[in-house]
Parts: sequence; C-alpha cells; structure tokens
Amino acid sequence: MLVWVMFAGRDWWLLNSLDPGILLHIGYLRLAGAVGIAVPVWTIWGPRGFDERCAVRCMSVGTLTTWFCLLGLMALYPTAMAFREIVPGFLLVLFMIFTSFRLRGITATWLVGICVLTYYVTELCLYLSSRDTGATAAAGPVSRGTMVTIMYLAGIIICIQFEVAARREFEFRRTLRAAKARVEAQNVRMRELIKEKERFFSSAYHDIQQPLAAINLFIRSARIKLEGEHAASHDLDVIEETARDILDMFKDIQDYSELGSYIPHIAPVDTQAVLTEVFEQYLEPARSHGIELRISGRRRRPPPIESDRSLFKRVLSNFVSNAIKNTSTGGVVIGWVEIGEWLRIDVRDTGVGISPVHREAIFAEYYQIDNPGRDRSKGLGLGLSIVHRVIGILPKHSMSFWSVEGRGSRFSLYAPISEMAPVIGTDDTKSDASTSVLKGRYVLLCDDEPAVLEGLRRLFSSAGALVDTAESMAGFEAILFDDGRIPDIIVTDIRLRDGPTGIELAERIRQHFAWAGVLPVAFITGELISPHALRDFAEPFVLLRKSSAPESTLAEVSRFVAAKPPAGFDHVRDP
Repeated sequence: MLVWVMFAGRDWWLLNSLDPGILLHIGYLRLAGAVGIAVPVWTIWGPRGFDERCAVRCMSVGTLTTWFCLLGLMALYPTAMAFREIVPGFLLVLFMIFTSFRLRGITATWLVGICVLTYYVTELCLYLSSRDTGATAAAGPVSRGTMVTIMYLAGIIICIQFEVAARREFEFRRTLRAAKARVEAQNVRMRELIKEKERFFSSAYHDIQQPLAAINLFIRSARIKLEGEHAASHDLDVIEETARDILDMFKDIQDYSELGSYIPHIAPVDTQAVLTEVFEQYLEPARSHGIELRISGRRRRPPPIESDRSLFKRVLSNFVSNAIKNTSTGGVVIGWVEIGEWLRIDVRDTGVGISPVHREAIFAEYYQIDNPGRDRSKGLGLGLSIVHRVIGILPKHSMSFWSVEGRGSRFSLYAPISEMAPVIGTDDTKSDASTSVLKGRYVLLCDDEPAVLEGLRRLFSSAGALVDTAESMAGFEAILFDDGRIPDIIVTDIRLRDGPTGIELAERIRQHFAWAGVLPVAFITGELISPHALRDFAEPFVLLRKSSAPESTLAEVSRFVAAKPPAGFDHVRDP
C-alpha cells in the first residue's frame, strides 16, 4: 500500500506538466487500487486471517485488483512512458505473487496465468488501437510480453520446487514426531517398569534384611549372656558367620545399586592411610583362612593420589577380599609402584589364578569361577563388577590384571598422583569414639519389626543408653504427651508398616522439641536408598544400614552422638 501511494505521487509529478487532463482518471485508478489492497489487508488482519482459504482469497483479490489497475494505468499513460513507468510495477506484482504463494504452486499458476493473459490482451488492444502498425511498433509489446512470460515460467518452476520440498519436510517432520512419540511412549513404559522393578527389589531387600538383622542383633545379645559356655558359643559362631555371609551379600548388592547415582568427590587422598586401613580390616579374615596378608615394605610412603577416598578404598577392599577368597595357601601382598605421574596399587595373591577362558567374564555381575555350587561364603560375584563400575566413575583411573592359572593373580589400580597434600580424615567404619559415649544418653528407637526393635533396644541398652521404643508414631504419642526428657538421638527405620514413615516420624518429634534445637536422627534402613534421597531432611542426620554388624552400628551412632552436646535435662522422666 505504501509503494502504491508513493507511485501515485510520482504520477502527479510526471504527468502534471505533460497532460493534466489524464490525472483525474489516473487518480480514480490509484484510488480503486488502494481500496482493492486495503480491504483484503483489513480482512486478513482480523480473525478470518487464520482461515487459510479466506486468506488466499483475500490475497488473490488484492493481487488481481493491483494488476488490473496497472493495466489501466498502462492504457492511460503516454505510449513513450508506459513501458518505463508501469512495467516495473507488473514485475513487482509477479514477485509478490511468487513470494506469497511460493508453497501453493497451483494457486500461483492460475493467478499469474490470469495476469499474463490479461497483459497480452491489453498489449494487443493497445497495439491495434495504435496508428503505427509496422514491425517496429509490434516489437515493443512482443519483447515485453516475452519477458513477462519467462518470469512466469521461472516463477512457477521455483514455486513447484518450494512446495515439493515443503511437503517432503512436512512428511519428514510428521514421521519424526510419530517416531518420537512412539519412542517416548516406550521410554515411559520402560521407566514405569524400572520403577516397578526398583520398588519390588527395594521392598524385597528390606523385608529379607529384617529377620537377618534381628538374627545378628540377638546373636550378640545371646553371646553376652552365654559368656563361658563354649558349646553354645560355638553354635553361635556358626550362626553368626552364616548371617554375616548373607549380610555381606546384601551389602554387595547395596554397593552395586548405589554406584548408579553416586557422584565422586575428588580430592587428595592419603594412600598410605587407606592401605593401612584395608590391611587392618582384612588381617583377621586372612588369618582365619590360613593365609598371610601383608603390605610390601618400602623405604618411603606412597605419594598421595587424586581420587575419591571412599571409592578408592572400596576398590582396594574388593581386590583384597577377592584375593583372600580365592587363595587357599600362601598369601596376599598389597604393594605400590610410582610410574611417572601415576601410582599403581597392586594386590597380588598366590591363589587359583584365572584361566584365559574366564578373563573376559570376571567383571560381569554374579560371575564366579570354581563355584558351581554357589557357595554363599564366597559372595555373589559382584566384587569385581563393582570395581569395574567404580573405575568408570573415577576420572583418570584405570585398572589391569595379570594371572597365571594355578599360580595366582595380580590386580592393579592406576590413579593420578596428587600435587597437593591430602586432607587428614578417614571414612573408616571403625569408631573413633568409644561406645561409652552412649552411657546415660536418652534414645528414642522406632522399628516396625518387633524382633529388630527388641534387638536394637538390647544393643543400645548394652552400651548404657536409656531407651524408649515404639513400632510407629502412635507409640510415641504418650511419650511426647508426657513431655519428658529431651532425647539425645532419634533412631528409626525409614519404612514403617503403619502410619507415617520414619522421616515423617523424626520431623514430628523434632517439631515437638523444636525449642531445644534440631535433634540428631540416625536412620537405620534395610532399603536400597542413597543419602541423596534425604537431601530435603534437615541436618544433623546419618544413614546406617541394617546389613552392618551390630558393633559397627553402635560405633557409628556413638560417634554421631559424640559430635553433639547432650540434650537438656530440664524435664527428666524416669525411662
């Protein structure tokens, strides 16, 4: 519309001095063209513009109105000026048609066809009405018509190509959307199946661990009562060893499951400290197997490494544990060697070795060599698969192994040497605080399994703690209503049979004693749950496992309580 109005001013500037008589007729045509453009634009600007058919009709009406007005202007303009001043307008209209209808080849074809046909008719009429009918007079219309025809054909070819390409792209996008929808539906279904499997596995894991934890707790209680009774003590040793084997298997499953969501914390690690901890941890098991465990003597300490201390210790522990299980005579040696920027930690044994047939499969889950009867004292076969996953998690770490069947094996871990001194600390499960810390402390204990609850009560009572127990939140209502002594720690299972979960129970008790500060909570669970799942629960809290030995549980709780001052004794109740 702006271009049309600008050219109207140009008409007046050109023709006012030549032939003012035709300006009125040209003005009528310019006004008709402006209306013919404005009405379709106004229509498309409204809601009807979203209807494609209506929009196409309006655009076609506006285009044809402009074209016919240009034909009329060409008839009114002086012959000498018509081509120079009007024909560029025809080309501009053709360009607008091919631009607006580039994805509608059929519409562009008949629309431009009408324009070209009417152009030829107009040129023919002007030629016939002209006094000069010679070859020279006919050359102008023919050349102009040829140019318009060429533009018409070229534009149609381009429109067809555009439309074909657009249709192919549309079909591709539609197919891609359908494929994505199918994949997403399958992914949703797979996620539901995985969640269902995880829920089942977690529930089964929890339910199976409950009686095993109770067995372990009551064995400890019975051992204390039967001190000196050697016959009974021997039977308890057998039961305890069996229960420990089963709990160790569950711990392997737990470790393997947790690695999927574990985020490593890379920091300088005191290599010597970890080697010593692992050595002390497996010294007694090695002796019980009748083999020797030692650390290779070196004149200097091994350099610190850049690693995750917990994962590094887990890899080394699994190497040593696997070596002890597969060695009947001789021993196991832990050593190290510095290789440039890397430290290689070796665990070498004189065991059965690994046949070349098995070397590709030893890192697979549940794969065990020379255990066709599935002797559970040898574990589930997850040790090396856990190592393989850990190596994949730790950056710049790798491993290798060498073995000769019948002569032993050597498993090696490669880790980058750290240029910084390690932070002094330990993640050792052994207690750095005596269990005497619990003496006189007040413990609120909750578990929905009566046997486990009684076993835990005896465990903490044996350490001198004052214990109140309940199987659910309802059991603590009377204790809270009495408003007695503030508990020093809340010990609860996470999954409770009736009513609130252990997390909700701990929050409820914390709210009741909110004026005394935030109470520490120890969650003792048999579920496959990581500490990350408790990220919304306020500190301080600790997550413990029912698969842990009673002594380890007692030591962890003691250390946790030792880090917090005793709760107030303003209102003391005889527990």
